Amino acid sequence: MNAAYVLPMKLNKKWQWEHSWFAFSILGVALVPTLIAMATVPHLWSTYSSVSFKILILMALFGTGWGVALVFVGLSLRRLGLAITFAVSLGTSAAVGALTPLVAQHSDRLMTSQGGLILIGVLIILVGVGLCGLAGYRRERETKQDRPVPREGYQRGLFLALLSGILGSMLNLGLAFGGSIQRAAQEHGASVAMMSNAVWLPCLYAGSIPGAIYCYYLMKQGKNLGQLTLAGTWYYWPVSASMGFLWFGSIILYSISTVKLGALGPVIGWPLFLGAIVIASTVLGVVTGEWSNTGKTPIRIMIFGVSCLVLAIAILGYASNIDMTRSESTHRFTSPGPLSELTGHSLFLGVLNNEY
Repeated sequence: MNAAYVLPMKLNKKWQWEHSWFAFSILGVALVPTLIAMATVPHLWSTYSSVSFKILILMALFGTGWGVALVFVGLSLRRLGLAITFAVSLGTSAAVGALTPLVAQHSDRLMTSQGGLILIGVLIILVGVGLCGLAGYRRERETKQDRPVPREGYQRGLFLALLSGILGSMLNLGLAFGGSIQRAAQEHGASVAMMSNAVWLPCLYAGSIPGAIYCYYLMKQGKNLGQLTLAGTWYYWPVSASMGFLWFGSIILYSISTVKLGALGPVIGWPLFLGAIVIASTVLGVVTGEWSNTGKTPIRIMIFGVSCLVLAIAILGYASNIDMTRSESTHRFTSPGPLSELTGHSLFLGVLNNEY
């Protein structure tokens, strides 16, 4: 779902990139998640009144960083295409988003066999990302096009993709450090599966602002703001909203997975989630013709890079199994402790079997 969320933009043929991204920032990032959260979290707005103001500010800061990353992703897509942008950006985000909560919240597990497996998995992801970036460079060098992408355009796109990966990991940090919001949502009647929807809104509201402002600036500079209301483009707006359903739908499924994965849910789940997106986006890139008229070498490098990502997914999946076995053993003999203010998962480990 996440790999495919940008594909509807191809239908907006009378709009430039900034028009589609402006509509997505408003509808897909802000409105659609709000409607879903209101439908799944009872007394949603009352939830935030019982949460520390500092936590809400922290969520907004994480969201702002992620929002800037989202703009960089859009700019990278224009220079690198779907497959390379997602590989570089999401691979980098997987490493940063996994290691930050691991070091900050679970440093005691770094020197364990589980911590070692996580570090190995993240390292292999970085290798896979590097190979995907090399494949993209070779593709641009060897592909014969009427209007080839300049080398400096590729280099700029690669830099933006790397930067977007670093900033994009802040969305996962919002979940990792939003435990008090999850607790408040459950106290107001939200289920374990949907309690994280309340965490996302402060992040997404702040995250929608950089994209909307930047796209508005581009439209003013290009003097094409009026294209938003061109005749025959009314359906471009629901198309942009559909991008939000695909994207936020994937985020909801990721949120559920972090609960199922236990205390290290954001650490293990994030690279698993993003690695799967890279694989899916690579397939979609091939289907949409991004790798047509190219030599065999770039494709072979890309396949090798994706194979590294598949291997990393297997390693991280095994590491998550170690975590769940430990959690089940712990809860078989002891009662759950108080809810962690940081992760928001420990209280719910003992009820997962009944909940699902």
